Amino acid sequence: MSYRSGISQETLQSPRTVAVFGEALIDLFVFDDGRVTAVAGGGPLNVARAVSRLGVSSLLFCRLSTDIFGRKIGHLMDADQVSLAFVDRSTLPTPLAIVESDRDEPRYTFHLNKTSAFQIGSSETIQRFLSISPSIAAIYIGTLGVVVEPMAEAIQTLLEEIGAVPIVILDPNCRPSAVPDPNLYRERLTRLFAYSDVVKVSVEDLAFISPGLDADASANSILKAGPTLIIVTDGSEDVRVYSQGGVRTIAVPQVEVVDTVGAGDALVGAFLAWWARRGFSRSSLKSIDRVMEAVEYATKVSSLTCTVRGGEPPTFQEVEQFECEA
Repeated sequence: MSYRSGISQETLQSPRTVAVFGEALIDLFVFDDGRVTAVAGGGPLNVARAVSRLGVSSLLFCRLSTDIFGRKIGHLMDADQVSLAFVDRSTLPTPLAIVESDRDEPRYTFHLNKTSAFQIGSSETIQRFLSISPSIAAIYIGTLGVVVEPMAEAIQTLLEEIGAVPIVILDPNCRPSAVPDPNLYRERLTRLFAYSDVVKVSVEDLAFISPGLDADASANSILKAGPTLIIVTDGSEDVRVYSQGGVRTIAVPQVEVVDTVGAGDALVGAFLAWWARRGFSRSSLKSIDRVMEAVEYATKVSSLTCTVRGGEPPTFQEVEQFECEA
């Protein structure tokens, strides 16, 4: 099966679910030759799709617009078997990310005000989620969902209410052009670090989060704020994993890169899928050997995502084939 066609029912092996909180939006890729391509995206949506394609059930907690873009996103989620059970509908338009693609690194500008994604959900939907939270293996938060109100404040409140059952992973996936007040944003992240078990950041994220500090000092400062693990990516360079026991590294597989859109999201989704499939708990995060197995798997998935255009994560079967050929 092509990994663009979704995931078969047989690969849904996990009895537990990964819950993803945050936005689903449309990436408008604008090229120098005048072409414009609309692709469903947003870090949280990418993570939910990656988890599901890797054989673990996932749900995305957000609101989708009833406009054509919202319907496109809904059809994509359905094709990838991402649960729509906690998706509310809104007549507000779908948020847009404008991506300048003819660059070494994509450049983003955003149209977010008065859009559908950041209303998070009705109080009834939130209460329904809280009622099933003991069966949730892990929660992802990140990207614009921790920037734009009212979702950003609602996510923090939800983490306060949900208790200590699921593992919480935070990926700030910083988008400076979408942050109106960098200092308030950094203060919010510091509060969220205290609720997070794993924080995934890039070296670019660290430079924005902790101006004036090098990557090592910034990662260690986040570690002191409460998380058990900090996973730091740096393009094709080694992935570094910070824990109370020190720093360990994983080499990134070398592949022919088409683009890097969604690579970090695929890494997070793969880590979550690997962890949830095995039923590991929060306490298992203290086993650095288990953690490094998960990170090694996640780097493979991330690298595979770079071999196709548009942030399309591979399926469980595609990764197995990659591992066999390596």
